[in-house]
Amino acid sequence: MMKLKKILASLIASAAIVSSASLNVLAIGDGEATYCFDNANRIADWETYGSAAETGLTYTPVSGVSQNGEGSLLVSENVAGEIENTFGGVFITADKLGLTDFEGCTVTMSVLLCEGAENAVDQFSLYSDGIIWLQSKPVGINTTTWTEVSLVLPEDANNSKIGFTIPTYNEYSGNILYIDDLSITRADGTKISNLGDYQVKSITSDKTVSTGTNIALTILLVVLILAIVGGIGFIVSAIVKKFT
Repeated sequence: MMKLKKILASLIASAAIVSSASLNVLAIGDGEATYCFDNANRIADWETYGSAAETGLTYTPVSGVSQNGEGSLLVSENVAGEIENTFGGVFITADKLGLTDFEGCTVTMSVLLCEGAENAVDQFSLYSDGIIWLQSKPVGINTTTWTEVSLVLPEDANNSKIGFTIPTYNEYSGNILYIDDLSITRADGTKISNLGDYQVKSITSDKTVSTGTNIALTILLVVLILAIVGGIGFIVSAIVKKFT
């Protein structure tokens, strides 16, 4: 009995850990982010500054790679030589979201590193600018799992801009990282809903089961059911004969 209690306690503890992890991972649900980057519907909200042109910085909504929804924002650069002015990035202003400023807001986004770009994110960060400069760099960014980076603005920092910085100023040409699910939560704890760039993830033909396969599986299931029923009938019949 004691051994059984220990097993049950272990199972309950494991379930609690899994539930807690799931809650952390699913903090932003599918389609809940302010910017989902599933299409180009709201890409015009974003502006560049600083050395964006010199670094060949581009940010393009692409499909097929995402944390949620259909796509994400692919950030690339084309740096052929030394950059004289090493500053700049991409930003949105508070008025694009119907706000006066981002005072007291919490900003989060998820990032995924592109293959071969491990040394091209040395300057990348989530930032806010205005009265004060604030930034937060992603920790443990990698090519296999999405990494969340967040930035909390003080309630007396009426900054008018949030965005992300140019990832690198070193010589580099190619894709660097994906950005998905940029979410903005007001000081009162309410999230700013998606602005219209959410798109449900499409299911491609290679992810679906063909009609022929479905029929074959159905037939196999029927055969298995008949075999199980027949087996049960045989066992019952044998037992009845044994006691009659």
